[in-house]
Amino acid sequence: MKTKALTATNTAITEQTYIGQAANNAAAANVFEEYIERKAGNTRARYIQALNGFGIFLETLGYKNHGMTDIADWPGITYGLIEAYKRAQLQAGYSIPTTNQNTYIIKAFAKLAAQAEIIPAEEIIKIQGIKGYKSSEAAHINEQRTQAGNATRIGSKKEHSTVITREQAKALKAQPTDTLQGKRNALLMALLLDHGARISEVISLKGDDIDILNKTVVFHRTKTNRIDKHVLTADSYRAAVQYFEYVKPQPGKSIWIGINKAGNPSGGFSKLAAQKTVKNLGREIGIEISCHDCRHYYATAAHKAGSSSLDIMRAGGWASPAMLSRYIEPEQIQNVNIRLE
Repeated sequence: MKTKALTATNTAITEQTYIGQAANNAAAANVFEEYIERKAGNTRARYIQALNGFGIFLETLGYKNHGMTDIADWPGITYGLIEAYKRAQLQAGYSIPTTNQNTYIIKAFAKLAAQAEIIPAEEIIKIQGIKGYKSSEAAHINEQRTQAGNATRIGSKKEHSTVITREQAKALKAQPTDTLQGKRNALLMALLLDHGARISEVISLKGDDIDILNKTVVFHRTKTNRIDKHVLTADSYRAAVQYFEYVKPQPGKSIWIGINKAGNPSGGFSKLAAQKTVKNLGREIGIEISCHDCRHYYATAAHKAGSSSLDIMRAGGWASPAMLSRYIEPEQIQNVNIRLE
């Protein structure tokens, strides 16, 4: 009788242990989502942006993830990786406060992962020991970065950007081709939206930078001291061919021309004029946009289409993964990249 009672007791304990462990697993699976959902809207966006930035950094090291917003991405995260990310932000030119804030957020989620037994206890102790930079250190750090030619005040909070949809991008590139102004504007929008170039890089293009025969364009990236060659997309190639039917490109001379109210060529086309043109074209389809919004569109569209973060960073001329993360809009549905089969 005692043996039967003992067996029954052990069976009950085993079942209870299984139920308890299943509850732990369920809680662990949702711990990130619940933590984020408890925060205010702006804070949630800030947390997701910091996690995406960490994910992009890890991807350049070969660590595959879905933006680090899923706890399933956290096995293998160590003190060394988070410390390296902190230093990478500094090298990318992020301000001391922004670097510290991003690091604090990553540490907070690492703690949640440790509570869910995803990160070992001994590892989280080391992670929690990661220190931010003191305000008293900022002047010395910024002086070193200035001497090295690096930015010192990049913040993770970008200016409010308008999210351009694919349909809106198509409309912006579909300028009338029966006028010189329309042809010029079609090329302008295609280069901004399809290549993610900065307006300064687009407006500085010379006649020998666009090769119609080989369907390429060369961007001179003074911000990162690089020269990058792109294959023209179908829309940018078509726009260039149509524009160059009227404007004959001359080596060393700007490809852009100004157009007066009568629709006739008139002088040059400045950066300010180009920015105003983009703004007006946006208003024509009912949105308020800037040239920078086009760069956001490019990064987000490429990311959603499956391009790797490293490839986007190189093609768009971003200096670091941390910088790229500021341009990719967070997914509205957080499991959009999850594949179960």
